[in-house]
Amino acid sequence: MEATLKKIFGFTDFRPHQREIVQSILDGRDVFAVMPTGGGKSLCYLLPALLKPGLCLVISPLISLMKDQVDNAREVGIRAAFLNSTQSPDERRQVVSAIHEGELDVLYVAPERLSTRDFQEFVAGININFVAVDEAHCVSEWGHDFRPDYLALSNLKKIVGAVPVAAFTATATRKVQDDIVDRLRLDHPYMVRASFDRPNLFYKVEAKDGVSAQVAQAVLQFKEQPGIVYRLSRKGVESTAAYLQKKGINAAPYHAGLSPQVRQRHQEQFNRDQIQVIVATIAFGMGIDKANVRFVIHGDLPKNIEGYYQETGRAGRDGDLSHCILFYSRGDMAKLGSFIDQHPDKALQKVSWQKLGKMADFAEKAECRRVSLLGYFQEVYPHDNCGACDVCMQGVDVVDGTTEAQMFMSAIYRTQERFGVGHILDIIMGAKNKRILQLGHEALPTHGVGKHLTRSFWRRFSEGLLAEGLLESVGDQFKILQITAKGQGVLYGKSGYTYAVLKGEKKKPPSKNVDEKGYNTDLFSLLKEVRTRLSDAADVPPYVVFADKSLRQMCLYYPQTEGGMLGMHGVGTAKMAKYGHDFLAEIKKYVEANPECLKASGVDMPVVTTVARLAKDKDGGSSETIQATIALLEQGQSLADIVAERGLKLTTISSHVEAYLAAGHSLNLEHLLDTAQQHKIETSFTTHGLEFLKPVVAELDVTYEQAKIVRGLIRGRANSHS
Repeated sequence: MEATLKKIFGFTDFRPHQREIVQSILDGRDVFAVMPTGGGKSLCYLLPALLKPGLCLVISPLISLMKDQVDNAREVGIRAAFLNSTQSPDERRQVVSAIHEGELDVLYVAPERLSTRDFQEFVAGININFVAVDEAHCVSEWGHDFRPDYLALSNLKKIVGAVPVAAFTATATRKVQDDIVDRLRLDHPYMVRASFDRPNLFYKVEAKDGVSAQVAQAVLQFKEQPGIVYRLSRKGVESTAAYLQKKGINAAPYHAGLSPQVRQRHQEQFNRDQIQVIVATIAFGMGIDKANVRFVIHGDLPKNIEGYYQETGRAGRDGDLSHCILFYSRGDMAKLGSFIDQHPDKALQKVSWQKLGKMADFAEKAECRRVSLLGYFQEVYPHDNCGACDVCMQGVDVVDGTTEAQMFMSAIYRTQERFGVGHILDIIMGAKNKRILQLGHEALPTHGVGKHLTRSFWRRFSEGLLAEGLLESVGDQFKILQITAKGQGVLYGKSGYTYAVLKGEKKKPPSKNVDEKGYNTDLFSLLKEVRTRLSDAADVPPYVVFADKSLRQMCLYYPQTEGGMLGMHGVGTAKMAKYGHDFLAEIKKYVEANPECLKASGVDMPVVTTVARLAKDKDGGSSETIQATIALLEQGQSLADIVAERGLKLTTISSHVEAYLAAGHSLNLEHLLDTAQQHKIETSFTTHGLEFLKPVVAELDVTYEQAKIVRGLIRGRANSHS
């Protein structure tokens, strides 16, 4: 696994959970994995697809995304293709022929295709080694992005036969998780629920007040770095995109009202860094693969936290510091609520309102955004201060707002609770417009009582009163404000009202980029030009050639040999052969013209001296980590004891034992399984073969760990005889 990880993907280490997931798939076990965007889900199925004979079938939700996924896979040397409705009959025939000839490792298809009888018969006649279901939350009606075409996947096991199924998603509550496992009929899957924390994302919420201007101001802070702006409606998308363009920002709209050709063109231009900002409805972006999105801005309140988490998760997939900004007004709740109330399913209405309320709580409450976000997914953030959100960076003051609350509610009371927030704001700000004069409200004692404060302050203040239950907004088409029993207590002086506000910003957001300091920015600009030239020639987005992180490492270490380049993040043998020498030439030219840069670097360069080193022997159970496991096992410790002592996963520890035994070493296993169990498991492997553990586990009701250990014994004996 490690050799292929470096040779193909250019990575020296697995990210958390990747090794265990890959090993489980190789063992023939079903998998369900909740991993954050940017956590490396695609590697979890692409790597075993290379190591197992046969074809990996990937169920992917968006046809528009498949080309990017296939381009990415092909660039690192994986034989990948897709089948979908965008292809001509001749193109589809070529893909089918490649499958029959054994020339593909991975095939991407949409879920709808699996529901057709022709494709089901086609799948039955080819060697599928396992199935990966991407964006698996679409399976569940309790998730945020349910898609009816995913219901066909309930028959997946019947269609593909007894092969592992691995389901992946970035967002799933425990209820959604259970629903997915049930609908896909996953059999005792290896479960991964990774942390939802994205440490490199900075979260910020601001009150909405002229949102297009606010968005433009925020975008300008990021200079020419790429980002996404989400708006609730097509009208909002068009107006914001036009405003940004007037401000000289290279922006384009994306929504379902545009033709497919225009949407495709804008997405392609954004992927290729030809457009800085895409302004979109949520129709844009599921599974967007662009690694260097530096900001995601929401100009309106998302309808639930799952959607917000996934949309903000499109920022910083490369692990670099990125910003997530939400502009919020409580009026957004009324707009979203009207959509919810139109749904005929009352149970779904109730769930949707609950989710919307949680989203509003996230925006309104002055508590750590990370604590609030992770708490929704039943995860406890272990620190008091995350250091990467507006609340934690600015701090919170508790302010006595009793007087202001009495002013505001007095205006409501004196107008018989018959008006909406806009009219109440006019009264307390002392407006003398036509309606105020017609109604005689300029004569009210509360007229002008709040003009010492801004209108935007009062609007935010009214939203706080609503959030705290002092007021309620009632009515269908025209919402009016009414005072609750709790609010009356404050109005009549029986109780007070305090609210939390953020202090003035004290610190700048911290950098999460490990290698941010020290890399040569002049060389970085030159390498970006090389990347653009190569990506245009290859007809792929620039990040597919090399990520920004790869370029920064080149600008930090100045590699000048093939071995040096292979030591860089994300540089595998396929990309080295296709692109590496162009970057080497540019680096050498720069170093020759600026030899002092090598002295200024002062860092040791990671080098892979030959490609052969990528495939160095890893089987012999001789690595330090395997030896540490075996030493504890020989002391009589159980696998569970070793897991607790070493802090590793059970599947990792059992893989250590299997590798040690498969290398021909002997080991006392009496405290792990008895002789009768061992004999039964060996007999079952004789029937089912050694490739998959799952048939043996299912037949004998033994654990995956026990089956894995016996498989190691069998392979060890075979190796010693050979």
